[in-house]
Amino acid sequence: MKKNLWILLALAALIAMFVIAGCAPKPTPTPTPTPTTQPTTPPTDADCPKVVSTDVYTTYDATGCDSGCTACGTCSNPDPCAACNGETVTGNVYSNCWCEIGEEGVVPTCDASTGTFKIVITFDENIDPLASSCVYNPSNWTIKVKNSGRLVSELIASPYNVEVDGNKIIVDASVLECGTREIPDWCNTCEPVVFDYYFCGLICNLEEAACYANTVNGLRTAAPYGLVAAPTVADEIVWELSGGCVVSDELGNWCCGFSGSDCCVEPICETCEPCPIGSSACL
Repeated sequence: MKKNLWILLALAALIAMFVIAGCAPKPTPTPTPTPTTQPTTPPTDADCPKVVSTDVYTTYDATGCDSGCTACGTCSNPDPCAACNGETVTGNVYSNCWCEIGEEGVVPTCDASTGTFKIVITFDENIDPLASSCVYNPSNWTIKVKNSGRLVSELIASPYNVEVDGNKIIVDASVLECGTREIPDWCNTCEPVVFDYYFCGLICNLEEAACYANTVNGLRTAAPYGLVAAPTVADEIVWELSGGCVVSDELGNWCCGFSGSDCCVEPICETCEPCPIGSSACL
């Protein structure tokens, strides 16, 4: 009896050991730490604006074409449009500009059919208009018009308005070439024909080049020699901002000493009669 009791007690103890071991809580695994992502710091822009391109466009504005030419002559031309029409002018001024008919002593000025232009300067980033306020002063701009085919091969243009639009600076300017011409008369023994001329605006296409030749060659009674041929190249416009004038981006980065240039080449439609079959353009 005692032997069986000990056996039962031993079995009970063994069962209890298994029960206790099976119910023991499992150890909690240590979580793997998630790596912390560091925020990416954007690169700091420390570069000042750079000029990407310069584009010149002819515009039609009556502002300021007579600046700086008040000593070139007076207006007595009865028909200011005659130069571009190839007609004879009997007065002492030959011009593509506008003359008030009957007003002696008035220098020709531009009308809406002649002469101003825009210079569009594009930068690689937006411009801060307040930090770059010196660009609004026209006296900070030097603008030259160059063309070897003109009688005056280098002219100083007159800027009169400046705008800042995003990454662009837009400059409005005008230019007037004027002078006195002396051409031999057709009879070759008479006194030479002397007249003043005014040419307002740029030469950007063939039509304007022909108009320039008509303007500077004056009276149609002149001999074939001594005349000026129509320019074969368009005007080159060269601009420079004053060395003390800054252009700043929106982050406060600024530089000085900006300049650029562009040729004002423009296409022009040519008419032909009749047009070739199978083509919409003249050959």
